[in-house]
Amino acid sequence: MRVLIINTYYYPAFVGGAEISVKLLAEGMVKAGNSVFVLTTGLADKVYRVNGVIVICLKQKNIFNSYRDSKNIPQFLKVFWHLIDSCNPFYHFKISNLLKRIRPALAHTNNIQGFSPFLWLTIKSQKIPLIHSLRDYYLLCHKCNLYNNDKNCERLCLPCSVTHTIKKGFFKYPDHIVGISNYILNKYSTYLPISKLNSNVIYNATEKNDFEFMKSDSPKLRFGYIGRIAKDKGVEYLVDELAKLGEQKDAFKIIFAGKGDAGFIEQLSHKLENIEFEFLGVAKPYDFYNNIDVLLIPALWNEPFGRIVIESLSYLVPVCQSDRGGLKELFNPANSWIYSPEEGELSILIKHILNNRNEVVEKKKQCGQQAGKFSSEQYIANYLKLYHQFVSIGPEISKARVHPRLT
Repeated sequence: MRVLIINTYYYPAFVGGAEISVKLLAEGMVKAGNSVFVLTTGLADKVYRVNGVIVICLKQKNIFNSYRDSKNIPQFLKVFWHLIDSCNPFYHFKISNLLKRIRPALAHTNNIQGFSPFLWLTIKSQKIPLIHSLRDYYLLCHKCNLYNNDKNCERLCLPCSVTHTIKKGFFKYPDHIVGISNYILNKYSTYLPISKLNSNVIYNATEKNDFEFMKSDSPKLRFGYIGRIAKDKGVEYLVDELAKLGEQKDAFKIIFAGKGDAGFIEQLSHKLENIEFEFLGVAKPYDFYNNIDVLLIPALWNEPFGRIVIESLSYLVPVCQSDRGGLKELFNPANSWIYSPEEGELSILIKHILNNRNEVVEKKKQCGQQAGKFSSEQYIANYLKLYHQFVSIGPEISKARVHPRLT
């Protein structure tokens, strides 16, 4: 089967969990014997191959390219960028030609900011079966997170209502909708006509890690945070909660991994007075998880899924997690703790963990079993089963040849 998978970013460009999930999917489909093409956006047109996947990168067609630093772009230009991105016809002929050359049996779109949902019209104009996975809130919110002014949006603001009104006209084109959690599928269902017959949930996956259970001999309990070091990720909330721990500040260490603004990190460092802490910058997951006992997830926004949970469990590290969005669906009391990210809630839970360190050991023993429920093998099998509902499997009539002139 020849499959075209579409996502805004693809390796080596990574922004978040969506890119990891899409790469796992594409490479898993290749291992399952399929021909896989990935269409993505970038700074220039190019074609390259990664682990058997043929990646076709198209230069973004808008008034500026989101790959470049957009901090200095005037606000009015950003408004026009989002309006164009709600209905961008400028890829139509190029992508139409690509589809004729590739001749995919099925197209699977994921994050499509940068392409716009006009892409769906282009695909369906060639009568290609179309599946779309909801991995962010792009079709509802042009910032993709439904989070503004330090709080979750209970309804669409005026700017998002405008872009959503444009985008929802294209929602009739996908043949099937996949949610990466029940939460995100239900959220979209309040704004768009999603039929239960034409939708389902397929959770993300994590690769298996050959981690062995080891009891830590560290005198201090080692908490960790990995991800973008930013206020909207709940890092400031996390630091403020740690600062409430009084005499127990000597009982633990906190390790941060990820990128962040230098000024913001300096502010956090001042707040962590009398607490042992470390900012590692970007770190390899193996090195990070091998040096912590408990992962802290202080998410304030409604995460569509929460890949970091299953990643941590795959490294046999229990999770102390926020209950926002799809995160709640991943909670299992056998290997995790859960709290609502309100003032005082996390600090109370951390005190409990510090006073009951035996719980860390017991939960650590159960992590592998839970992580196994999110195996990459099951993930690929779920999508293959779905693909087969829309594609009659048989000998391919001809092989598409891809070369730089294709773009």
